[in-house]
Amino acid sequence: MLQANPSPPTSSLTWILAGAILALQLAMSAALLYVNYRTEDIPGRRVAELVAAESSSPRYELLPDAAFAPVTIPREECCETNVVIYRTRMSASEAHLAYPAVLIVSAHDNALLYVDGVLVAGQGRVDGPAPAMGRRPQLLRIPAALAHEGAILDVAVQRGVGFGHLRPFFIGAYDRLYPSYIALRFLRSDLPFVNAIIGAFVAVFCFCAAPLFGARALLFSLGALALSWLGQHVGLLMTDPPWGLNANNGVYLVSFLATLICIAWFFVEWTSVFSLPRAPRHPLFALALDPWGPKSRRILAIASAIIIALGAAIIAWRLSFDSMIGTQIVNRNLGRIGLFIMAFCLVRIVAFYLRGGLRNPVEASAFVFVILAAVADIVMVQFFNMYGVFLGVAVTFFPLALLVSLAMRARGVFEAASATAQKLNQLVEERERVIVANMDEIRRNERAAMLLEERSRIMRDMHDGIGGQLLGLILQARSRKLSDETLVSGLEQSLDDLRMVVDSLEQGEGSLTGALGAFRGRIEPRCEAANVTLDWQIEDVGATPNIGPDKTLQIYRILLEACTNALKHSAPARIGVELKRDGDRIHIALTDDGAGFAPNAAPTGRGLANMRTRAQRIGADLAITSSEGGARISLILSA
Repeated sequence: MLQANPSPPTSSLTWILAGAILALQLAMSAALLYVNYRTEDIPGRRVAELVAAESSSPRYELLPDAAFAPVTIPREECCETNVVIYRTRMSASEAHLAYPAVLIVSAHDNALLYVDGVLVAGQGRVDGPAPAMGRRPQLLRIPAALAHEGAILDVAVQRGVGFGHLRPFFIGAYDRLYPSYIALRFLRSDLPFVNAIIGAFVAVFCFCAAPLFGARALLFSLGALALSWLGQHVGLLMTDPPWGLNANNGVYLVSFLATLICIAWFFVEWTSVFSLPRAPRHPLFALALDPWGPKSRRILAIASAIIIALGAAIIAWRLSFDSMIGTQIVNRNLGRIGLFIMAFCLVRIVAFYLRGGLRNPVEASAFVFVILAAVADIVMVQFFNMYGVFLGVAVTFFPLALLVSLAMRARGVFEAASATAQKLNQLVEERERVIVANMDEIRRNERAAMLLEERSRIMRDMHDGIGGQLLGLILQARSRKLSDETLVSGLEQSLDDLRMVVDSLEQGEGSLTGALGAFRGRIEPRCEAANVTLDWQIEDVGATPNIGPDKTLQIYRILLEACTNALKHSAPARIGVELKRDGDRIHIALTDDGAGFAPNAAPTGRGLANMRTRAQRIGADLAITSSEGGARISLILSA
């Protein structure tokens, strides 16, 4: 998004480019001004002193000589509706030319050429209002049959705009007048047509690109300015518009008004979007010099649309009852308004670039030249009855300068974004290093805590199991009550308990199926020694992350206690071990087909109580059932 950013110092290449663009604009303006001046110095007789008469009749040739009075052209013809007839006579030398012709340089008049009362050429109508406000000059050939010394040449002028007037015209040989005609047509018809094409291109580009960029109002204002500029040229260049004179005049005048309003809107947007906020000051100074806020610019956009709509309504009303005079009056007033708006734009743009330290000379030169060219053209047209040439050149270079300026600003935004991205990447890398170091520290602390917890558990298990058993053996040995059989049995129990601790550590947080496989290796030799069949019904229950080493050890001890009790007290022929999964619940059971026991009878030892305590410690549900056909010890716990 384009926005105000501190600009880097302007390079010498930028100043060279700005100087080249400005020099090229001045050179072309000087060339066109010279051509415009040389149009008054055309080979042939310059007709400025002649006679003129006004006519309200469509039969111009019926005017008597007495109706004509001497005049000098150009002369002011504002606010009259009658057709003006300018008369002169052919000289002997002109009559003997091979191809005599008349070159009418005036671009805003519709002129018809009569020779001895016969209409021979021209643009316009014999009767009714003028058909257009075309800017093309006219090179009118006089038929050889009508060319003679003293032939009456009448130029009938139907004026359509406020500064419309017949400038001095020229009589001479067609081939000698033709180069001047081509130069005039380029100056007053072809170049404006190119400007109209430029306006159409800029309008389409801005309206299509506006939704894609952040500075939408800026692009909309530029698009509206280009569109209104195009509308002006449509009104000027149409030779015979199908919609009629009044509508064509309305198109031109409304577009003229819209151009003035939109150029003020555009320069307010430009000098505000690319400016940094500043401290508030007097409202009049802020209005003319300072950046406008977003809310003020939205109000300006809405007000511009309303003013254009109201202006269009007023123009339509004024043209509805007197098109010719109304067109002239409205056009003159719009020219005066244009001078005021151009002064406002010039003040804003100069303040904007002085405030920025002239860091964008390319756009500064183009903008200032556009405003000064508009002022010069308005003054030439409104006060000197001359055709402006400066604005056409300025508009030709304006899009180029604008694109160069936007490209430079986009480059600045890109460089700033790249620098910001680089800084952010550096910050992210630093934070990543810090996070990685913190995570390593956390993992070391967690590992140390886990090792400490595991060490404490092993010490507790050894103290409660192996430690208690060995301590009992020591006490019996000291009291001389320890038999060899008791010693061997106690040592075997201690060794089994130690093996269970080791097996639980090897299982970790893996599969319980594998853990019970290790348990099978511990009890299977005992069952074989007692001629007891071991029925192993173990399913693959998958991962059991909630069953860690501590729970595995308690399961070992419960199953071992149950197996030992069955072998010692029940005399079974078969002992079965089951493992299955039901959803997120694990079912473990040990069964035998021995004599059984009474689970609710008064206990003679600590076996059943120890099993219940261990089951409660690991959060398992312990169920003990027994009958004459055997006993069943089952555990249910979460996977």
